[in-house]
Order: sequence, then structure tokens, then C-alpha cells
Amino acid sequence: MFSFNKRMFYSVSRALHIYLSTALFFLLILFCISGIILNHISWLENDKHNGQTHVLISAQLFEKAQQNLNALPTLYPEIERYMADQFSLQNVKSIEWEKQDALVMLDYPLPAGFAYAEIDFQTGELNLDYQTGGVMSLIGDLHKGRHTGEAWSWVIDISAVLMIIFAITGLFILFQNRKKRTSGLWLTLFGVVTPLVIYLVWVPQLKGVS
Repeated sequence: MFSFNKRMFYSVSRALHIYLSTALFFLLILFCISGIILNHISWLENDKHNGQTHVLISAQLFEKAQQNLNALPTLYPEIERYMADQFSLQNVKSIEWEKQDALVMLDYPLPAGFAYAEIDFQTGELNLDYQTGGVMSLIGDLHKGRHTGEAWSWVIDISAVLMIIFAITGLFILFQNRKKRTSGLWLTLFGVVTPLVIYLVWVPQLKGVS
């Protein structure tokens, strides 16, 4: 029959709390700072940089396109590889083709910016319009997971779960300390009730509709 070992339970909780706090140290600070930034969007007004660059595509890609300008969509995989090699651009959002002018246009969403490429396969010219953001814009988009890709999405989800465990194990450790248990529980209650009251009393809400 299962026997609950209180000492082992508190020991594991304490170990989890300590090691999760160290493992999540950087992400906790990052998400806290980025949360403050997102609460003051006006700070980001001058945190963007727009630019353009003009280059010639590789001779190999240009020669392949010249063989059949009416079938440029067949070269999409090679065009994407070229953009990845040349500009580290991946995960294209959309590719459009203007058959009449032999133009291929690629749209890349990026954290804190974007990149939009237009390749003229009649001349071999590539025009790249882009926008990049500073550190504040970048960590703001990292906080939201905006255009950050699947890998960063996993970082957000996993770290959120670990932060929940970190908070819960802190409560378990509090229950072990009889001297501080009562004051700690009152502070916990205060931490729950205060934001709820602020939300219900001062945050704008829509009411009276079905």
C-alpha cells in the first residue's frame, strides 16, 4: 500500500524549487523586463530601423531561371535556400509570382521586424526591404512569441510550466515552516485577491450584453 513520506516530499519540493530558480533565472528576468516594456509601448516608438539592400543573385540561380522563366515556381525551394544562405532568412510566410515581369516576391516575418525580397529574374537583381528592432523591441516580441518560430514557442511553453512548478513548490516549502506558515498564507491570499480586486474595480469591462 502506498505510504506518503512527508520528509521526502518536502525534500523533493525544496530541491525542485532551488534548481528551478537557478535554471529559470535568465528567463524569469527576461520575461519580467519584457513584460514591463510591453506595458509601455511608447518606449518602442523609435526602436525600429528600416533599410534596403540591392544585390545580384547567384549566376547559378539566374541561369536556371533563364531556362524557363514561365516556370519559376519550380525553383521556389532553391530560391528559399539561396535566401537562407545569403541572408539567414528562413520560414517564408508567402511567395508570390508575377509571371509577366518574371518577379518572385518573398515575405519573411521576423521578431521586431520583417524582410521583403523582390527578385527580378529578367535582370538578376534582388531588392530587399527590411526592418529591424532594437533590444527592447526584440525582447518584447520574444515575450509574445511573435514570429519567433517553433523552437522559441517550446521555450515559452516549457518555461511557463516550470515556473508554475517553481511557484507551487514554494508553497509546499511554506507549509513545512510552522512559524512562517500563517503569515505566508496571508501574503498568498493578498497576492491572489489584490489583482482580482484591481481588475474588477478599475479595469474597463464590457457589461450588460448577452
